[in-house]
Amino acid sequence: MNSAEHYLIPFDTLREFCRRAYLAVGVPPDEARVVADLLARADLRGVASHGVMRLPIYIERLEKGYARRRCLLETLRHRGATAHLAAHGSLGHVVAVRAMDLAVQLCREHGIGWVAVKDSGHFGVAGLLAMRALEHDFIGYVCSNSAPMMAPFGGRQRIIGNNPLAYAFPTLGRPPVVVDFSCSVVASGRLILARKKGERIPLGWAVDPQGRPTEDPYLGYEGGGSLAPVGGHKGYGLALAHEMLTALLGGGKWSAHIRSLYQEEPGGVQGTCHSFMVLDPDCFVGRRRFKEELDCYIDFIKSSGTAAGVDEILLPGEPEHRSQERNLRRGVPLAAPTARELVELGRRLGIELEFPAVLQRE
Repeated sequence: MNSAEHYLIPFDTLREFCRRAYLAVGVPPDEARVVADLLARADLRGVASHGVMRLPIYIERLEKGYARRRCLLETLRHRGATAHLAAHGSLGHVVAVRAMDLAVQLCREHGIGWVAVKDSGHFGVAGLLAMRALEHDFIGYVCSNSAPMMAPFGGRQRIIGNNPLAYAFPTLGRPPVVVDFSCSVVASGRLILARKKGERIPLGWAVDPQGRPTEDPYLGYEGGGSLAPVGGHKGYGLALAHEMLTALLGGGKWSAHIRSLYQEEPGGVQGTCHSFMVLDPDCFVGRRRFKEELDCYIDFIKSSGTAAGVDEILLPGEPEHRSQERNLRRGVPLAAPTARELVELGRRLGIELEFPAVLQRE
């Protein structure tokens, strides 16, 4: 496989491969199905940095005992519309789905639900979790802390996380509005993927260990550098707010004490903390009225004048929605380095994965 090639994989084939990989290392069938769906769906929506490229490291962590094979989610406190849970090192994807579903349940009872979780793991694409609220015409919100990925604004030591957030808003006839981003200019997975593909990164994405802007994806993250905060001091402030709404609120680990997915941690858990909020528009203008107004607002935004050289104004989540529709028809594109790693993982686990077509050669 040439590193400049992309391969098209049917979504169901990719998801089934992930499911079988988790089953092979002892994850229960219901939990394997949850993680596999979220991983494959990330690539389906064009978010390759949080998709199946991470499957090998997730499996490796399970094999080394760095993550719990069977989810253990303990309720520490439950009061009204809120709940506080401990995950004990369980798989972050499974923890997040169960916590978000609990927030939905609390929202049904109270009009709002907030669930805080400590001692979890990396949960992938935050937007996919927030979108679980959309099935009920609720509004979803998710935030998390992470392993250290950024220096504080004005500093050079990588001691804070890029602490992502996601909002999901239901619509009537338009694709849902899904705001999903980390507090760094790009996610660490973008640098990892660039390094695997042998590509440089744009200046402004990251700095080297001395705090100087770099085009080297290795120096910008795995080699000890730091991701750059989005919006400078504003992204830094937002990352701190998410730390307060997750680790400090839930009594868990600060980002500085969370281990990276790629860090050896015998006897410990990654320790990521999350918060999940679900809100029922029926408590305000009503669900249908909210969706009708949001559709009108979207039309207003999209019909406004475009800048020079721009064909169309897009809403958050719209590119991902279009990628999903396109990739369901033609197959999910995987970069050759990711495809190669999945093939190698499959051989080791006794699972075959076929690559039926080349999408493009760069």
